[in-house]
Order: sequence, then C-alpha cells, then structure tokens
Amino acid sequence: MEETVKYMLMDLDNTFLAPDKSIPEENIEALRLAKENGMKVILASGRSNMSLDVYAKRLGLDYEGNYIIAYNGCRIYEAKSKAVISENLLDNKTACHICRIVALEAENTLLYKDSRLYTQNITDITKRYAKNSSLELNQAESLADIAAEGEIQKIIMIGEHDRLFDVYKTVCESLDQSIDAEMFFSSEDLFEFSAKGKSKGTALVELAEYLGEPMTAFAAIGDNQNDVEMIAKAGFGIAVGNAVEECKKAARYVTVRDCAGGGFAEAVLCIISANRGKSPK
Repeated sequence: MEETVKYMLMDLDNTFLAPDKSIPEENIEALRLAKENGMKVILASGRSNMSLDVYAKRLGLDYEGNYIIAYNGCRIYEAKSKAVISENLLDNKTACHICRIVALEAENTLLYKDSRLYTQNITDITKRYAKNSSLELNQAESLADIAAEGEIQKIIMIGEHDRLFDVYKTVCESLDQSIDAEMFFSSEDLFEFSAKGKSKGTALVELAEYLGEPMTAFAAIGDNQNDVEMIAKAGFGIAVGNAVEECKKAARYVTVRDCAGGGFAEAVLCIISANRGKSPK
C-alpha cells in the first residue's frame, strides 16, 4: 500500500454485530489491536445518533478526535462533544408523500424526527426495533402529519423482503419514478428512505475532506446495499463473508469469516498486515 490506513469506517449490524446483536469476542480484541496500531475505528451505520452513542460508549469509541456517521451518512459528528459536522434531512414534501403510502401499505413503518422515533402501529416488531436501537418508541396518529413538521432524518419499513420491494415500487410509481430521496435495503427485512444524494459513501468523502486526509487513509467494512458506495470509495474496502454480492464486488478484500464468526476481526488483522507492507491475500 502506498498510504497507511488511519481510519476504519465500520458498519454495525451484521458486520460488527452478529445477527442476534451480540458482539463476537474476537471483535472486541480487534478494536484493541486497531487502537494499538494507530487506527481510529469510526461507526458508520444507518442507526440514529442516540443508538450509536450507546455503542460508542460501550466500545470505547466516544473519545475526542473520533467521529461517528449516523443515518446512513446523513449526519456526521464528533464522538465526544457530539458537535455536528454535517447533517442532511429528508425533504418535507417527499417525507409526507412517502408516509401517506407506506404507513398504509407496511404496518411496521417508523419515522425518525428530530432524533425521536415514531410509528402509527406499536407492534412486537416495532417495539423490538426500538429496543435494539436503544430508543423510546412514540405512537403517532399520523406519520404524514409528523413528517409535515420537518426535521425528518429517515423513514424505515420493516417486513418481508418481497413485500417491502412492492411497496417501494408503489412509492416510485406514484411519483412517476422520480423521488427526492435515497431508497435502499439496509438488511433483508429493512427498507429505508433518507436524504437525496447522501450515503455512507458521501459521508466518507465529506469526512476525508474535513480531516484533510486522502481516501487511501480510510478503510471501510460492511455487508449490505447501503454499504456498497462506502466500500467502493474507501482506499481499502472490505466486505464481510455474509455480505451481499454487490458489496463483495466493490471490495478489495472479502473476509472468509462471517459477522458471527469474527469477520470484522479478520478485516482488522488484514489492514494491520497491509500497513506493515504485506499485501492481503
């Protein structure tokens, strides 16, 4: 490698965390090794800042001079002070239109407004999502009315993959295929709408410019559709073994291990080896 990797952007769910949300012991050790070898690990997730702050504190990543990327790249902030470097919100009119459709078509729809979580239907699924995200779940009579107030970070649908895809097509058709939002699966059963033109990939570029660092100073690891651009833009892009095919194609290195087996730890060892002048296999 021509440049040393100084920063590693890390997706959380199904990358660092196992599917059951547990943390493999190898990954905890890998965080220690990364720090010992001069790397800063940056959380880069679709989760909210509130949820990521919990993990940053738990993992010892909430120190001065480190950063967090939340809402799939729509918010970048300093990990200790919480000072916001960049924030991009979903267009109000678009958010209202989406909510009028998806709140009816997908029972388990949630909306993030001003860092609070809302749903029209409090179900076992929406309650579990809130619990896993370390958030309080607020019931709303109408998500469209909440969206009309502005400050919308994202809208998310939970359900069976094919059904969510059908709802997504309905949204697109209602706007003649033109919609002022990013739309993507963040996992097999999660479909999201967020600010147009923003992603983990654009956040990586913004952060690199803010820090005055070349892209070669960054590694990125992930598993799903919303990680592809981040992996492709990073100097050292990595996909965990359980990643979707698009991630694997965009990556420089694909781990043998999956997220439950310590794929993140394997990636850290690969980067450390590359920093020492040894090419990854």
